[in-house]
Amino acid sequence: MSESFFRHTDGGFYRFVAHARSADTAGEVVVYEHLWPFEPGLWVRDRAEFEARFAPIDAAAVEAARAGDRAAAQAAVTAAKAARRAAKAG
Repeated sequence: MSESFFRHTDGGFYRFVAHARSADTAGEVVVYEHLWPFEPGLWVRDRAEFEARFAPIDAAAVEAARAGDRAAAQAAVTAAKAARRAAKAG
C-alpha cells in the first residue's frame, strides 16, 4: 500500500496513518502525522472534519515543501490559521 499525503487548508503537510474509531463516541476518526513545517507528531481528527480540511497531494509536493524555509513556512501557516479562526469567530 502506498503512502498518502495531505495538505491542510492552512498549509501544513501530513501523512495519513489509519482510519480508526473513537473510544468515546464510536465515530470514525483519521490518525495522521504532521510532517512540515512544525515538529512531527501524531494527531487524530473526526473523519468528516479531516476530509473537509485536508486535500490529497503527492510525495513530491511534500519533499518540495521540506526543501523550503521552515521559519517562513511556520509563519505562513500560523497566519493562515489565525485568519481562518478570525473569519469563523466574526
